[in-house]
Amino acid sequence: MKTFISAGIIVGLVLSIAVAQGNAELDRLDEKISSHLATQFPGWHHKRVEPVAPSSTVLVQFWSSANRVVKVSVAIHHSTEEAKREIQDFLKFRQPQELRGFGDEAFAAEREGRTIVFRRGRYVIYLSTVADIEGDPDAPNMSQVERATRQKAEVQRIGKEFARQLSLMEFQ
Repeated sequence: MKTFISAGIIVGLVLSIAVAQGNAELDRLDEKISSHLATQFPGWHHKRVEPVAPSSTVLVQFWSSANRVVKVSVAIHHSTEEAKREIQDFLKFRQPQELRGFGDEAFAAEREGRTIVFRRGRYVIYLSTVADIEGDPDAPNMSQVERATRQKAEVQRIGKEFARQLSLMEFQ
């Protein structure tokens, strides 16, 4: 009986150490990304939020500026192979467009370009971009087609710029 209790305590300690190490890595990554993006996007505000599974190795940040929002999610894997599999699984039922110049591999998950996913080694970065064109000062003077065109262009421009900046970073 004492052996089972001792084994349970040891397993609990090992798991809590692993979670603490994961949190420390997430904290360092959060600081690194926040610092880099804040210098590249002055006027944008950011907030870190807890992922759905708080003990996971996923960093989630929201960046916002004047009717524009970018969700940055970074999943940390143990190996490059795991990261590659995650991207393959994510894109399995989508019609992705391959993007060049963003990390080791990169894709727009759908034609509109709202979601970009790319990989840097064992890190998978997801970007989800929203542009609320209706909130732009000149929106009332635009036709529906002009607003739709601007929205698509803004989402793609902002998403690709965030992807470009993040792909320049060293995550290790």
